[in-house]
Amino acid sequence: MFLKRGNNTFGTVAFRLTLWYAVLLAALSSAAFVLVYVRLTSSLSHRMDEALVSNVKKFEALYNKQGLEAISAEFQREAASSGVKRVFFRMFSPSQEVLAASDMSKWKGIGYPPAALESLLNDKELSQTISIPGHEHKVRVIYKKTTDGNIIEVGHTLKDNEELMERYRETFGWGLLAILVLGSIVGWSLANRAMSGVKRVMRTAVRIGRGDLTHRVPVGQEGREIHNLALAFNNMLERIQSLVMELKEVTDNIAHDLRSPLTRIRGVAETTLTGQQKLDTYQEMTATIIEECDRLVGMINTMLDIAESQTGVANFATARVDVAEVVKDAYELFQPVAEDKGVTLKLDTQTEPLFILVDVARLQRALANLLDNAINYTDAGGKVTVSVERTQTYVKILVADSGVGIDEKDLPHIFERFYRADRSRSAPGNGLGLSLAQAIVQAHKGQITVSSSPGKGSTFTIILPAASTAN
Repeated sequence: MFLKRGNNTFGTVAFRLTLWYAVLLAALSSAAFVLVYVRLTSSLSHRMDEALVSNVKKFEALYNKQGLEAISAEFQREAASSGVKRVFFRMFSPSQEVLAASDMSKWKGIGYPPAALESLLNDKELSQTISIPGHEHKVRVIYKKTTDGNIIEVGHTLKDNEELMERYRETFGWGLLAILVLGSIVGWSLANRAMSGVKRVMRTAVRIGRGDLTHRVPVGQEGREIHNLALAFNNMLERIQSLVMELKEVTDNIAHDLRSPLTRIRGVAETTLTGQQKLDTYQEMTATIIEECDRLVGMINTMLDIAESQTGVANFATARVDVAEVVKDAYELFQPVAEDKGVTLKLDTQTEPLFILVDVARLQRALANLLDNAINYTDAGGKVTVSVERTQTYVKILVADSGVGIDEKDLPHIFERFYRADRSRSAPGNGLGLSLAQAIVQAHKGQITVSSSPGKGSTFTIILPAASTAN
């Protein structure tokens, strides 16, 4: 029951980091222990062998100079000095007869060297570690053959070495326990501190899940990664909140723009139900319904085009074209419209070809929206100019008018879907033209900007990457 996922400490990243830290610490400590243990054991064994070799050489020299009685007396004296429980000394004949020995009362369980020992010596020392029945600790023994064939045996208990290593193992065990406990506490503290930024992000995400889009993650100083995570999360929240607000505004605008045609369709339909109208009246009503339906379908299609362009699912038939040709086609299309309005439409293109990679039909649609707006919001006698410019890596298409202009408060929202400035509310349109133009331009990896002065006119600029001039 207490291991529920939401409150399961053992399932947290902090716990897993602490566990891995403890395991790594234990592994490194154990490796260090093994290394020191092996080195210490080797050092103690080497020192023991050096002492035994020194003794056996001393005994051999004494035997060669003074004989058996002298070495026997030296055995007794040396054993008494070092402790009969700690050392023993013996000399054997080739037939394994004991010729001399120290006090062996404490070494009754020890046997004789193997029969093959004599053939293995070859005038060199031979050392062994043996176990003696009745003795708790092992014994280190060294054998040396004298010049007359006798064998000197020197033995020393390993009690001191074994007790030292036992204390070392015990000390390491307690030390390892202390290291693991303290290391785990420190690791847990560091892991929790490192994860505190993630926990703040999680708490913020929970609050957002409850509908609070205004909350933000506090940016701390835990580290660059957590800092960047908090910034990225806050930027994402800003974008989400902006999209939610935009969605709300779009929904409100859709409801507003759909109300009028639907109301007209319903009114016409109710009139037809009376059955008291003339045939030509019914035909006019039907035409009105078709007109309003076409308006609704056009609005929906435009919204779909915007969505497809923004999400990248639209199929663009890109081709390498001279931008002047595209602009010229749009100019010729709107020249009669401008003349009917009494507006002068001027074309200004360079003689040098400026190539771009675009979907010609979609770019012309974007230009058509800009030109249509420019002509609609320019009074008779005004002027609209379409021009093309070239920078080092980009091509600019400018649509400038001398119309009513755009208020400063409306400029940040001019490309939003269904947004219509106050002075354009009475003009025909649904507020989707500029949004579609922006979506098309951005889909071509370009951008569209606007500058305007109320009462003096506006300039819309399309900026597109230039294509290579090579064939």
